[in-house]
Amino acid sequence: MILTCSSCATRFLVDAAAIGPVGRQVRCARCQHGWFQEPATDLPRTVTAVPDMTGLAASAADSNPMPSARPAPLRRGANLPALPGRSHRTRDRLAWAGLGLFLLLLLGGGYSFREQIIAAWPQASNLYAALGYGAPMGKLQLSNVSFSQALHEGRPALTVTGVIVNDSATEITAPLILVKLRNAGGRDIFEWTYQLPKPVLAAGAKMAFETSLADPPAEARNLEVTFKNAE
Repeated sequence: MILTCSSCATRFLVDAAAIGPVGRQVRCARCQHGWFQEPATDLPRTVTAVPDMTGLAASAADSNPMPSARPAPLRRGANLPALPGRSHRTRDRLAWAGLGLFLLLLLGGGYSFREQIIAAWPQASNLYAALGYGAPMGKLQLSNVSFSQALHEGRPALTVTGVIVNDSATEITAPLILVKLRNAGGRDIFEWTYQLPKPVLAAGAKMAFETSLADPPAEARNLEVTFKNAE
């Protein structure tokens, strides 16, 4: 007997006896559409003949009982559309949730243990810098920071100098240097960034930097120099 799903047109070959003489509720294993399947029109049926003798009738009734109204249970592995039951969607959702949790743990571990990762694989410092994390700030230090004001080609200019020190035992890519200008009230009024020409510092290395700003705000009274991702 061939059953055809009215929703997705998937066809299933089943034993007609599995449907039973009164039909049964079935569900498509592909699209989960359910319907009541009528019994096969050519399903063999037991017909009780009218005997000439009462004894023969009783014997015939005993040897050929009428089929039960309840269909026989399906054998394991029968190719029949699934009966109404729990959907696979719940299992799929749990699988995706587990994958998402694994990725979060992986990313969190990569951030929390970046010092150990960089120590074992120095080239990873470039990847962290590209992602905006840069090196752990406890390993890079700013020292001898100073500023001066002068005229440059007839225009006022503010020049900031200093030294970056790599205190770690591994090579580190330095992030952007951030300079903030503040007014007398301590409010930020202007800022700019500076990238070292050669940002990769070897273990224990030092590198001087110098950056200038033409026409700085007249109300600027003090400044702060930090690394860009140290805010």
